[in-house]
Amino acid sequence: MVRIILRTRAVARLLLAMVGVLLVGVGHAQGVNGNEADAAYKAHLRAAQYVTAEDCARLDDPRIAQRMDGLLHFLAKACNRQADFIGQVESEVAGNVQPPWVPGFLEPVTDLNVSDPSGDTGASRTQSETSIERNPVTGTLCAAYNDSYHGVTQGAGFSGFSRSTDGGVTWDDRGALSNDDSGDPSLVWRQLDGKFYYAALRNGGLGLYRSDDDCQSFVFVSQIASGSDDKEIMAIDNNPASPFYGRIYIVWVDFGTGSRIHSIYSTNAGTSWSTQLAVSPSGAAVQGAWPTIAPNGDVYVTWLQWLSPGYPTGNLEIPIYRSTDGGVTYNALTPAMTNQVNPRDSAATGTCGRPAIKGNIRLLPSPQIVFRNGYLHTVYSYDPDGFNSGDVINVYYRRYNAGTSTWDPEVKINDDATLTDQYQPTMAVGSAGQVTIGYYSKQNDVNNLLLDYYSRTSFNNGASWTQPSVRLSDVSSAVVLDSSLATCYHGDYDQQLQDEEGRAHYLWSDDRGTTPDVYGDRTLVGTDYLLTVDNASASVCSPASANYTINVQQFQGFAEPVTLSASGNPANSVVSFGTNPVTPPGTSSVTVSTTGVAAGSSVISINGTSNPSNILQSTALGLNVFTAAPDAPVLTAPANSATNVAVRPTFTWNAANQGSGYVLEVDNEPSFAPPLSYTANVTSTSHTPNVDLTSNTIYYWRVRASNTCGTGPDAAVFSFTTVPLPGDCPAGATANAVYSTDFEGDNSAWTLGAGSTGPGNWAISTARPHGGSNAFLAQDYTVLSDQRLISPAIALPTGQDPLALIFWNDQTMESQGATACYDGSILEISTDGGATFTQVANAALLTQPYKGPISSGFQNPLANLQAWCGDPTAYFRSVVDLTSYAGQTVQFRFRLGSDSSVGRVPNGWYIDDVTVQSCSAGGNDIIFQDGFDPAVP
Repeated sequence: MVRIILRTRAVARLLLAMVGVLLVGVGHAQGVNGNEADAAYKAHLRAAQYVTAEDCARLDDPRIAQRMDGLLHFLAKACNRQADFIGQVESEVAGNVQPPWVPGFLEPVTDLNVSDPSGDTGASRTQSETSIERNPVTGTLCAAYNDSYHGVTQGAGFSGFSRSTDGGVTWDDRGALSNDDSGDPSLVWRQLDGKFYYAALRNGGLGLYRSDDDCQSFVFVSQIASGSDDKEIMAIDNNPASPFYGRIYIVWVDFGTGSRIHSIYSTNAGTSWSTQLAVSPSGAAVQGAWPTIAPNGDVYVTWLQWLSPGYPTGNLEIPIYRSTDGGVTYNALTPAMTNQVNPRDSAATGTCGRPAIKGNIRLLPSPQIVFRNGYLHTVYSYDPDGFNSGDVINVYYRRYNAGTSTWDPEVKINDDATLTDQYQPTMAVGSAGQVTIGYYSKQNDVNNLLLDYYSRTSFNNGASWTQPSVRLSDVSSAVVLDSSLATCYHGDYDQQLQDEEGRAHYLWSDDRGTTPDVYGDRTLVGTDYLLTVDNASASVCSPASANYTINVQQFQGFAEPVTLSASGNPANSVVSFGTNPVTPPGTSSVTVSTTGVAAGSSVISINGTSNPSNILQSTALGLNVFTAAPDAPVLTAPANSATNVAVRPTFTWNAANQGSGYVLEVDNEPSFAPPLSYTANVTSTSHTPNVDLTSNTIYYWRVRASNTCGTGPDAAVFSFTTVPLPGDCPAGATANAVYSTDFEGDNSAWTLGAGSTGPGNWAISTARPHGGSNAFLAQDYTVLSDQRLISPAIALPTGQDPLALIFWNDQTMESQGATACYDGSILEISTDGGATFTQVANAALLTQPYKGPISSGFQNPLANLQAWCGDPTAYFRSVVDLTSYAGQTVQFRFRLGSDSSVGRVPNGWYIDDVTVQSCSAGGNDIIFQDGFDPAVP
């Protein structure tokens, strides 16, 4: 069923004015609908600061607005045009048709949820537009996707990500990328530094984020570009032999600069960027750019281009451009495809107001390219038989021979015998010439509404496609449109990859759970057999033997015996096989004897030869041989007796002879009696702790090496002194705990203050303690609340200056950009037994000043006050100067205020490990001098 839409500009403006009255004139409303209105208005306020009147005027040009992807949703919010562009079409009812499983289709793995739908609540819960990358060192898979639950329901950014450490068998949804991105994710892994990089739309432009912990979290790196930018895709030069090794490239359409495809690059991991370069011709209607890198460093870029009369009715072309100088200049090659019909269903296009296919799915048939094995592989879609006639859209492949500068004939990929839709293809290419293409297909539904996901594979670099397409999705699903997103939006692109172990990993979005969620599947890719290893590396103490298990994987019934052999093994070693030859599918044990082998590392090639076809395959084994326990390492930094050392120093030492792993020990006593202050097991010769050492403290440290032969002696002990920080007592003085609690015992002395309002109040939580098991938590609710927690009375001594309140706090509260808050928390102090409380001023906050004022637009009880509102800010040591209160009895009130909409439930403000500290016995005030202390009245 389709909702009737009023399309005239006059009516649209009238509706917009009415919305403006509701949102701006009232400012906020009560009840559920009022909360949703507040959330929408806040989204408008966040976005509006980054756009100009010229940006908003682009929404009035349908030739531009209809080509927008994530930028459309951002501008609709920023320009108060939600009524024109958001959620104007409802889902079509597909009926209860469920096609049976077709016998014979291969499905190695059951579909897996890559995004976790179990925690999604609210009206908007859409995950789509996927990107996936792999860290070949650790094997970690990182997946990125649009996530409207974060962007709409939570009021954060529109991008999410997930992590798999078992090859895609299970996935961990890691939540939102940031609080200010607008989706359109693109992900790469950079070999030069071993880190994942994530590009996304941000504040009307493009932003780059980096993971320093193997896809567990991301940090913002830089703003790449600004001003009406859309649909960026990233590529990385990971070939050490390339003259541009490590360079990050991004291509996108810049609607603010001639609506052309642009390219930009960074030589320093996103710290700075080249000047953006327009690649597509001036005046051409374009969208959907895609880059790839050749081993020699050449950059290829393609995109979707509408020929005259232009978008949306013009025929399509797939241009190919190449840069041979690292993205400085580009030159055109022969297009992969030209003058084919723009695919669109007439009824759906009329309903959606832009090219769309049945099911009211807006359509951007953009191409993808991969350069590998000497070929530029290209995949794209078009209408094969004319608008409004027969088939609407199919998937096609074509390859370009870079050596001869020629294109091979085009191949139709979907091999169904229907007139249903096949669209939005993805592609990956393996080193052995396996070309895998994934695509959405409605071939199992005669009504052309239910979605499935299919793949097809070529095993000879795309020269032929003799194998049939394979259904990957376990079930067909109806199309579900999200009324909180751009009209008829159902995602515009996906991505896949092939790993080094012969597997293709596919991601797609389907609606079997009544909302679009990201699903994944993986398949082994081959025509005959493949050698894989369960334990790819072994370390032994000579003369012990190293043991491995080799798997001989079978494809398409291949059953020729495979004879195994080895090469590259170290001198004096002997490699033997438990079963040889092996008939696929099968396994064999591999034993490497090391008697008489010198210490060192080797890579052993295990080779397979089938009989009689003489098909060759290989895999690699790592071998580390040790002949004795290691020597003692030599410490280098921090230097012995160093001072003013950071509380998270980087420890370094020289490698020990035959050292394999190292134990670092740090303690505040030279005897290293347990428990130690810090210890870590590391494999490299440097380590930075992931927790702070205590400031202004003498530490001792040592390292010892080990290997499979045993543990070596400790290094000669070094000492160092950490830097003094605010809250530390002066040199020669002793810190005294006037009051201290970790909330692990009786907390009855802490009370809930009078005047608290809202659905809940401060309570002990075990969800996120700083230490131990407990912390106090005030949740950041989506409705009005004023939560107050009061400490017991604490008598502050005289003559023991400086005095300080020290507490640890973790913040996840709704911020308003970088310098203001919608929800927030403050600290207050009372000197009259709790009769009155006064807010602690910024001047007394020595380590963690307030972020900014709380908005007055949404009834927050703390409106206009300076407040904290980390969104999020992990546990931080907050130090508050109390010296001016010496000799008085004080109480502290920790207070959180939330407004009428949007929150961060179940999180909010956590506090833990609270101490009031004094300093006794002499010494100069080296930390609190020079203006830290406020004037004593």
